[in-house]
Amino acid sequence: MIDTHVHVFPDKILWRLYAWIEKKHKSKATVELDVDSVIGKLQSMGVEHFFNLTHSITPEMTEILAEWNVKLKGMMDCHAFTGFHQNNDTEELYRIFELGIDGLKLHPPVQRLYPDGREALEIYEILDELGKPLVIHTGYFLDNGFKYTLPEFYEPLAYSYSFPVILAHMMVGKTEHLPRFLDARNNIYSDTSLAFIRVEITDPHSGEKVRFYSDDVREVVMQYPDRILYGSEIPVIWVDPDETLRTLNEEFDEDTVIRITRKNPEKFIRKYLE
Repeated sequence: MIDTHVHVFPDKILWRLYAWIEKKHKSKATVELDVDSVIGKLQSMGVEHFFNLTHSITPEMTEILAEWNVKLKGMMDCHAFTGFHQNNDTEELYRIFELGIDGLKLHPPVQRLYPDGREALEIYEILDELGKPLVIHTGYFLDNGFKYTLPEFYEPLAYSYSFPVILAHMMVGKTEHLPRFLDARNNIYSDTSLAFIRVEITDPHSGEKVRFYSDDVREVVMQYPDRILYGSEIPVIWVDPDETLRTLNEEFDEDTVIRITRKNPEKFIRKYLE
């Protein structure tokens, strides 16, 4: 099995994540975030290879995360999608990829980055030039709802560039919009992370009800079974990290499960990462 949505961070910045969890969500992390705990969990689930995704909360984290991901690649069977903060000089992207990084991870709600803003477009231009893949957060986020992730914000990314893109989380809460992005070009994908969690919440700011696993999610998987990649979000901090895989096995036939957990990620790797 290949997991395309895992977050392993260096120990020296884990304290920031713990502090964020406690401050923003008024709770303690429900799982251990250290490297050994994350890798052990993946192995127990049968994951043989993974994509490691790290996002830059601050500009100084960009270099730290790039060097960390290169080190991780040397130790683990993984591909590295490192973070890049919009306040870094985009020329740094060339050096990052020379280190051996495979792709970028952007998290608009955490970075307070609009996916259709000037800063994002400058990043896309270099990814397009280099042909490097991007994993980008889409859909609802607890801190700020859809402020940075309305579907229309992703239109320039989908319609104007040719590099491969994984729209993470199947645009949870707005999944009905995902098909038009998958139709835009063949090198746009999505992943199951968070989208297969059976959770419905009420946004505290707008009052809007947001359902993660929904009929829209199931319909998109059925319509685009070759464009969805398995992602667990391990170490997801507020739900059982096994739930994504359970939902997948309960809701879909064996052929679809095999496509999502192995065949589709393998094809993505052969086409864009080898």
